[in-house]
Formats: sequence, structure tokens, C-alpha cells
Amino acid sequence: MEIQKNRYNVDRVYEKIDINKIRITGESLFSRGSQDNEGNHIMYDFEGGPCLNIGGTIRYMSSKWTITKITPEKSQYKDVESILVEVKM
Repeated sequence: MEIQKNRYNVDRVYEKIDINKIRITGESLFSRGSQDNEGNHIMYDFEGGPCLNIGGTIRYMSSKWTITKITPEKSQYKDVESILVEVKM
């Protein structure tokens, strides 16, 4: 697990789920996303970041990962967003 700050100094928790999946969770009053014609999520943007895109990169545990899939998750907490990101090195 790693905690990174967004541009408003709010924590984003990065948690490695398995070899190619990372969950990103954090407080966000709003978020936005985009889907392709088949309904696959291609972009997800937390309030204050990060903004994640298919083919884009994220840094986690001193490594740079390429995003291959984005799946928003339901959160049981108010104003907390969670997404599952599939990645490759």
C-alpha cells in the first residue's frame, strides 16, 4: 500500500491487489469518467486527481505502470471513490 497526495493535498490510497491490479481509493466530492462505444471505461478523473486514461501511466512503489483497463467500484462510504486499474509494466 502507498499513499499519494492529489493536487489539493488529499490522500489517494494505492493498494496492489495482485500482479496486474491496483486499487485507487480516496475522498472525492465528484468524479467523472468516459467510455468507448462498447461501454469500456477509458478515462476516470478523481476530484483533484489523478486523472487516469487507458494507455496512460501511473507511478506505484517506485515503478511506472501502463494502464490497460479501468473499472470503477462501488464504495460503501459517502464521498469516497474507488477504482480498480489493471496495469502492465
